Amino acid sequence: MKKFSLYLMIGLLVMTFGCPGKDEAEVEKSGPVVNEGYVMVDEGVELRYKTVGDGPEAVIIPAAIYMEFEFEKLADESRTLILYDQRGRGKSSAIADVSQFSMDFEIADLEAIRQHFGKEKVSLIGWSYLGGLVILYANRFPEHVNRIVQIGPISPTYEIFLQYRSTPFDEESMAQLKRLQDEGLDKSDPEKFCSEYWDIYMTRIFYDPEKIKLFRNDKCKCENEMPDNVSVQLGAIIGKLGEWDWRDEVQGLEAPVLTIHGESDTLPLEGSRVWVQTLRNARLLYVPKAGHLPFVEQPGMFYLAVDTFLKGEWPAGAEIFGTPIE
Repeated sequence: MKKFSLYLMIGLLVMTFGCPGKDEAEVEKSGPVVNEGYVMVDEGVELRYKTVGDGPEAVIIPAAIYMEFEFEKLADESRTLILYDQRGRGKSSAIADVSQFSMDFEIADLEAIRQHFGKEKVSLIGWSYLGGLVILYANRFPEHVNRIVQIGPISPTYEIFLQYRSTPFDEESMAQLKRLQDEGLDKSDPEKFCSEYWDIYMTRIFYDPEKIKLFRNDKCKCENEMPDNVSVQLGAIIGKLGEWDWRDEVQGLEAPVLTIHGESDTLPLEGSRVWVQTLRNARLLYVPKAGHLPFVEQPGMFYLAVDTFLKGEWPAGAEIFGTPIE
């Protein structure tokens, strides 16, 4: 039961931020070139993508459903941003068979996206559990990776993950959710339940709940992003990891890695520190007055740091915890 609760918590760190409508996805004529479409990655499985810009440097960002509006700030003439929704999430194909969810599938899907766009080398940005995905992908396909950004990443070991103390769903909030489910709201009015769920959840992953309104979204419009579906997908992926410890597996990775961690992130800071200590060429950027979404709460610091890093330099304030390659 304890393990199930932990899987639920990490699963819900990538939450119900909704499906953008077609009108929302349109950009002004003076803005960067935007294209949307689907990539077939498996029989019956299509991943929805959105590209922003048409520059020579490719940056792949999973979790488009959350990131597409925020991360447009990184678009410039030097980059093509390639955002996509994972299988079973956002506007990608729904997946009923939980055997089709795993970190291996996630890695294979990311590689399929790279191949589809014909990019020999890419940079990667991964948030929450996807911060682990981008490292594992780079370790498997190092020849295709330039630079990596982790944002509030899942811990590199299960043991550190168990230190996950300040959870977005404490006993009180879990009781609130149970009451709503006991009333049948999740079945009678899924959108209203999702909205209530959102209200309970979001205040616990932001440093300043007043900034929640700054996050662009149209929550609870996607069936794939309903709380039960999110829990099943992420629970299956995290559950199949067992008592993981990726340190020995990834310690030889040479790609530069910037790990970003908000002051009040609900995932343990120790996990980010161990990532940086483990990896050969990594630094940690600690973001004050931010929670699990530092790109929303401290956009000035966040985007300047990521832009600087993607251009080949370490941002100011990034600390060395490992031994960088000379």
